[in-house]
Amino acid sequence: MFSSFVRLLQSLFYPHGCPGCGEEVREPGVLCGRCREKIWHPRSFHPESLGCPHVDGLFFLLDYAGAIQKALWMAKFRGREDLLPRLGEEWLQGLRREHKFAWEFPPGVGLSVTGIPTDPDRRKQRGYDLPEEIFRPWCREAGYRWESLLVRNRPTRSQYGLTPEERKKNLKGCFTLVRQEDLPDIVLLCDDICTTGSTMEEGAKTLKQGGVARVYGLALASGN
Repeated sequence: MFSSFVRLLQSLFYPHGCPGCGEEVREPGVLCGRCREKIWHPRSFHPESLGCPHVDGLFFLLDYAGAIQKALWMAKFRGREDLLPRLGEEWLQGLRREHKFAWEFPPGVGLSVTGIPTDPDRRKQRGYDLPEEIFRPWCREAGYRWESLLVRNRPTRSQYGLTPEERKKNLKGCFTLVRQEDLPDIVLLCDDICTTGSTMEEGAKTLKQGGVARVYGLALASGN
């Protein structure tokens, strides 16, 4: 309640700008209509075309360009954690309005939502985990069960600039299950960006080796 009141006061005295162009918007993380239209591109993607045999379905919400590229960079490297909850919520509400992917995400028994965990050093530096900050508020509102199912067991190099094969090698064996028992039947595995699919595949492989029957991948943005 208090935090909501503080946000209201901030919005009255310090207008928020669209992360893409700076146009005044109602809340941090909300994009203006023009920037939104340029990147809104909900789509499904065949996992095997990205070399992801352990992923049963891939879904992307936005093109990784323009405003979302800038907003995620600000969240990662400029401490703009405040942008993240609304970023995820706005786009996922859009999915609901357009009835996209609804058949894949029934809020029923056996379905859990989890995020790709951030490297421990980066999480310590930032103070938060991007996928969790983006997707957990939507998860709570939509009635899905959020669980932390994976942890990173070692630091990994930045994926930027690596070839697909180097990415796979960099990530191989980097995830461990939080627990070995009572895993859900179906997992929706979320990440902020999906480029080559290497991270999603490694996470899905770890989950399936632990006994999860189906793993779907959902990324906020992708260049594919």
